[in-house]
Amino acid sequence: MDKYAIYNFELMKRRVIQGDLTRGEEIDVPKMEHAHENFDHVFGGKGTEVRIQREKRRGEGADKFPCHVIAHDHNIVLLRLENVKSVTVYESHKTEGPVPSIEKKKYESNPPCFIIIDNREGKTQIAIQIDSAAWSKTNIVRDLLEENLDRELEPFGLTIKIRSKMQKSEYWDYVTYRQRKEGRGIKRMTFQFPNVKIRPSIETSIGLSNHLKMLMELVNKLGAGQGELSIQPPTNDYLLKKRLNDIKNIVALCSSSADYSLSVTFDDDITYRCNESLRAELPMNIPRAIENFKNGQLTTFFEYDLERWLDWVVEQTEQYQDAEQIKPKPDREDQRKVS
Repeated sequence: MDKYAIYNFELMKRRVIQGDLTRGEEIDVPKMEHAHENFDHVFGGKGTEVRIQREKRRGEGADKFPCHVIAHDHNIVLLRLENVKSVTVYESHKTEGPVPSIEKKKYESNPPCFIIIDNREGKTQIAIQIDSAAWSKTNIVRDLLEENLDRELEPFGLTIKIRSKMQKSEYWDYVTYRQRKEGRGIKRMTFQFPNVKIRPSIETSIGLSNHLKMLMELVNKLGAGQGELSIQPPTNDYLLKKRLNDIKNIVALCSSSADYSLSVTFDDDITYRCNESLRAELPMNIPRAIENFKNGQLTTFFEYDLERWLDWVVEQTEQYQDAEQIKPKPDREDQRKVS
């Protein structure tokens, strides 16, 4: 089941600098009530190529990435964006002698990912398929989209901003949710902490327990700059909280200082860092939704399955904020020294 990273997009009026205008030229102020209609025109119909490129360093031209409109209907756009890569293959050929000849060949490999742009009224969201074979991070795709769509919107006097949908999650709430709701087990917990004797400026808003002080002392005797402790805790959530009570203090410690970190790795190898902001990543849980949209196949209610999925995404992420609204950890000026 494919997963998609969810983003918000916002269309805004492009700032016009007076110095860029010739004398007597008027500023054409775009009408924002037509902004999304203009945005829809950027993509065109099925089969249209969307220009996606990235400038190379030192002004050596641009890398171009094939991108085509696979389907466009009901103000929803399905794009197929390819990442241009090359694969090296070693081919053996028979020769007259006992040893075959080996020939090295390079073939172009363009692994793709789907991008769903929901431009329906009041929705303004983008879903980017998570596929490491195509792109190591979906934020790379986000950056490409924002830069290139911004260029296409310039004639309309518009600019676009694309931001991740993020949610601040309480540590234990997230751990419990994954254990109980998703049936995940905890593989390990890893606590990283500095040597406060070497780095006396380290501050925090809580004191250290005796166990944590012992860890700090051990790191100091070894002369290390920081220490790391990995444990495999009990799978029972109640025992986890009671028997490893120090973990609670560690959570509070990590909440108040960027110099400490606690992460939990689940049995599916997904790692969550204490007080980390969670990005919205949702599965494509309606079978053939993409295929039906590509083929123009509507349901009996004259809507696409993809529309139903996008409506579900809106419901699942209604409590999420965008990346710029997530508050950073407290400044050290508001904290007290380690006791």
